[in-house]
Amino acid sequence: DCVVIWGTNAVSTQVNVMTHATRARKERGAKIVAVDVYMNGTMEQADLALVVRPGTDGALAVAVMHILLRDNLADRAYMATHTDFSPVFEAHLKTRTPEWAAAITGLTVAEIEAFAHLVGTTPKTFFRLGYGFSRQRNGAVNMHAALCIPAVTGAWRHEGGGAIHTNGA
Repeated sequence: DCVVIWGTNAVSTQVNVMTHATRARKERGAKIVAVDVYMNGTMEQADLALVVRPGTDGALAVAVMHILLRDNLADRAYMATHTDFSPVFEAHLKTRTPEWAAAITGLTVAEIEAFAHLVGTTPKTFFRLGYGFSRQRNGAVNMHAALCIPAVTGAWRHEGGGAIHTNGA
């Protein structure tokens, strides 16, 4: 019901992803979110296009998790049984506010809040993460942070929810 295409221009490189995303939009009213460092074909087709500064994807991801926890949109039961989420990590996320992330990412607080609330209130959210933001310093950390969002929301427990980075293997 929500497809997040992050760090890849799927319109040009993954036609199958866009086919499924646009079909979900037509058939079920799914929302398409695109996160990238420049306006591209995928961003132009998105319902919410988030242009972040290069290398700041992790800041966006931790601010989203901050909001999910703050606004009681996190699936704590899922996290308790399927993740290693800890009080120490939660305390860290409390410092990663949308205002903090806005100064780093170049997004507005309103954009970050809108994204977090969309994924937090749409159980069947699917993240398609591309190679784009992993090809930089701290790319693996940024990828890990983005992949944590569906674990915090519990999207994995819903058919059609969760995430994928690559289907090459």
